[in-house]
Amino acid sequence: MTKKFKIITLICLILCSAANIVFAADIKFEVSLDKDKIAIGETAQLGLSFQGTQSMPAPDIGNIAGLEVRYIGPSTMMTVINGQVSSSVTHMYTILPLRVGKFQLGPFSFKYKGNNYTSGMAFLDVSTERVAPKEAAPEAILEKMNLEDRLFVTLEIGKQTAFVNELIPVKVKFYVYRLNVSDIQLPVFSQEGFSKIEFKEPKQYRENLNGTIYEVLEFATNIFGTRPGDYKIGPAKIKCNLVVRRKAARSSMDDMFDEDRSARDSFFDDFLARYEKHPLELKSQEAALIVSPLPQEGRPADFKGAVGDYQFIYKASPVTVKTGDPVTVRMSINGTGNFNTVLEPRMDGIEGFKVYEPEVKTEGNSKEFTQVLIPESTACTETPRATFVYFDPGRKQYITIAQGPIPIQVEKGKEESSRVIGPAAAAEKAEESEREDLGRDIVYIKESPGRWAAKGHDIYRARTFLLVVAIPLVFLLSTYLIQKRIRKIKTDTVYASRLNALKAAKGGMKRLKEEQNSEDPKIFYEALFKTLHEYLGNRLYMPTAGITFDEVKRALMAKEVDMDIIRKVRNLFDACDEARFAFLKTGRLKMRDDMKELEDIIRYLERKRI
Repeated sequence: MTKKFKIITLICLILCSAANIVFAADIKFEVSLDKDKIAIGETAQLGLSFQGTQSMPAPDIGNIAGLEVRYIGPSTMMTVINGQVSSSVTHMYTILPLRVGKFQLGPFSFKYKGNNYTSGMAFLDVSTERVAPKEAAPEAILEKMNLEDRLFVTLEIGKQTAFVNELIPVKVKFYVYRLNVSDIQLPVFSQEGFSKIEFKEPKQYRENLNGTIYEVLEFATNIFGTRPGDYKIGPAKIKCNLVVRRKAARSSMDDMFDEDRSARDSFFDDFLARYEKHPLELKSQEAALIVSPLPQEGRPADFKGAVGDYQFIYKASPVTVKTGDPVTVRMSINGTGNFNTVLEPRMDGIEGFKVYEPEVKTEGNSKEFTQVLIPESTACTETPRATFVYFDPGRKQYITIAQGPIPIQVEKGKEESSRVIGPAAAAEKAEESEREDLGRDIVYIKESPGRWAAKGHDIYRARTFLLVVAIPLVFLLSTYLIQKRIRKIKTDTVYASRLNALKAAKGGMKRLKEEQNSEDPKIFYEALFKTLHEYLGNRLYMPTAGITFDEVKRALMAKEVDMDIIRKVRNLFDACDEARFAFLKTGRLKMRDDMKELEDIIRYLERKRI
């Protein structure tokens, strides 16, 4: 390696390290509380925010003495400050005080991808008297500032009429003109009869609207109707905070929207310290949509529900095989449409083939089915014929595309020569044994036979020898397996989390059996609550601190868990909350049934191996 090359390599490493440090420095870790004073029985929300990214996982903040902490979930947001857009993610936690006092929350430390992040502190004052909430007046602010033309949301749908299962483009636009807005959440709107709505990351651009240049965040998605009818889509709702300068800073109303800030001020440095937030919920207009049923006329018998405009590509390889060797058939559906409704094409003429379940892969505007066929005889001369049927909403008709068959050549596999073992072979062997060499020398008879040993007795065949040799091999193999398991636990966090889940389940069930006869049901349900949280948190690879049923439900449904198990999980969450926080008496029979439900949940999840 030349000296010049070494210098270049060193410079590259320094630049990469510097880039990593700059990236970490651009991300700010902040802590906030929605209330700083609450009473016993009330809750506050703790937010851990990462400004400058939306990919940070939830920090595990551990236990806080005197407080019960539950993780709610993440909230990704956008912020528009002086025309500049920044992204952030806030992980929300519910704080339930267990005693009166003053609590310090933070500073929290968090390490991610080799970078260390440390937050500030927040303080919570818990008393016995309820604190009257501060009244916010967002309506008054709207009227005073005349925000209707400076901050609004619109909803656009790509079609006024559509068929069932037809994709409908939806755009929600967030317009801002010379205002500072923070914590912009993703749009939401609920509509029965339509698919679940998940918006993508927004696009940012400027738009000239009636002579005014707006900063625009455009959120896009696709929906499709699952049943026919006349619908009103929306309104789309976006929650955000309007950021205005504190009154103590300046008295003039116009200073709230000062555009010409000093260049020496950084983007976020002390910005929120001099400004105050006012929560707003912006609503768009509604949009009318008519969803028509798919026509019955001309519907093929093998139509499976695919709606869109597609192409069907059919390939097979290799085309020359031997009996028992696989032929891979790839069927690709490309185009535009609702790929949720695209199912496997129908294959005709599969007689003579052993057929396996296809592997399905969806990427963008393509869905591929990989089918493995094994010809069982040389009579197979071609692959099966495949047919794909879909409804084209543009042409308003059903389209049938047939592909194949593709000729293949199947040769006979090699057969091993069989060895005949029977009377003839035994006679031949006996005849050979009788052929002895008659020309041997005469051997004198020995007076003493000497030491007798069994014929064929070798030391390596002795059990003691085999045992002595096997012990080191077993020891080495055991050491290797133990080291491999330790290495896997250290490197595979999911595997380690599953082991912790099983450990928590065993320890928790043992304690529950001990507390089952307790006179105070709350002690039993505290143990049940802890066991349930620790097991589900580790089993589903989620933060165990304060997980909620909604989070668990989403994770279990994503893994296709039986709805009866999800119902049992819901029952246990409710039972724990009632026993711990409500003044209800719980009998031992109910405690035994709840423990049985927990056993059913653990047994099911361990057997399913999700």
